[in-house]
Amino acid sequence: YRQLTKLDCQAMLIDTPGMRELGNFSIETGIDETFAEIIELSQECQFNDCTHSNEKGCAVIKAVDNGQVPEKRYQNYLKMKKESHYYEMSYLEKKKKDKQFGKLCKTVMKYKKNWR
Repeated sequence: YRQLTKLDCQAMLIDTPGMRELGNFSIETGIDETFAEIIELSQECQFNDCTHSNEKGCAVIKAVDNGQVPEKRYQNYLKMKKESHYYEMSYLEKKKKDKQFGKLCKTVMKYKKNWR
């Protein structure tokens, strides 16, 4: 049976037996609304395609460095953007990425075995 539980921190937890994952629809809009101050700061970045991760002239990184935006909030923003990108990938792109990761693991294990 399904169950909705309210946690002490006011978050809601949904127990849905049989479901492996829940998709995030319109996650980009939610990120923009949740991190409005970061989106606003991003308008001041030197480059239009700034990823706010390591570019010189990034207004978001500058705001984090001077304490205007808390480091934890910034890290949460980056994490949500990464998850958003993953959810937007097509099934075939995900399958290809998983296959590449599998090959990498196999190679690492092969070399690890040879080093013993």
